Amino acid sequence: MHAQPRLASGPERLLVWAAVLIVLGFVAVPVGAIFAFALAEGFAPVVRVLGRADVHAALRLSAFAVLVAVPCVTLFGTAAAWVVTRTDLPGRGALSALLHLPLAVPPVVSGLLVVLTLGPRSPIGHALLVRGYPVVFAPPAIVLATALVSLGVVARDLLPVMESVGPAEELAARALGASPLEAFVRVTLPGLRLPLVQAAIGALARALGELGSVAVVSGHIRGETMTVPLVIEALDGEYDGPGAFVLAALLALVALAAVGVKKFLEAALRPVPAAHQVGSP
Repeated sequence: MHAQPRLASGPERLLVWAAVLIVLGFVAVPVGAIFAFALAEGFAPVVRVLGRADVHAALRLSAFAVLVAVPCVTLFGTAAAWVVTRTDLPGRGALSALLHLPLAVPPVVSGLLVVLTLGPRSPIGHALLVRGYPVVFAPPAIVLATALVSLGVVARDLLPVMESVGPAEELAARALGASPLEAFVRVTLPGLRLPLVQAAIGALARALGELGSVAVVSGHIRGETMTVPLVIEALDGEYDGPGAFVLAALLALVALAAVGVKKFLEAALRPVPAAHQVGSP
């Protein structure tokens, strides 16, 4: 028998309405304002901004950085979470702390780390530069900075899930002759599909809107190393408010689409309770 849902009491309804008003005030109203300001002068600013060559370059660079960084940090974050939760190797605690470090430090610090380790004054960066492969103030640094700030999102979503699942099923598969990789792929990974989707989409949203770390490593070269958030900042500094709001609305549309895809995949991948399966008594 299923328990009948009880009616919410007066204080509970008050809390629900308070939460709704907070969400409207801090999320829905600002997002709606972005679209309102973007279209305040009609579609002329949209056509003007989206027809600019530097905007096209920023869109391509942002898409490139996201498409490279997000799969890489998702794979690396999954492997690192497996090492932390499934092995007894020394340094697991330090690795776990490093995975959460991007969420703890300001993004500007992440950008400075890239500059210090791979900039033209560092041994590695100088060696690459003299061979014609610049890292900082070039697209590779954009990708590295984007990946660095996105890694913490993946770790935050995957580590608790893998810790709660435990290694029992993997150990059973290994006792039956499976290798560690086979046990992970065939036993653990199917149960991580939903957390992986959530982690990847969260990393995508963080990567697409990243400003601080990218601003440090980009050099602000128009048409070459400026992502969409940097162009928005530049347009706002040039008092081109409509153009800035058009690009902000474009990013908001991508974010809303990502949320929609996330909700759809969550519904598709969520396991069906046994009581609701066909043929269950």
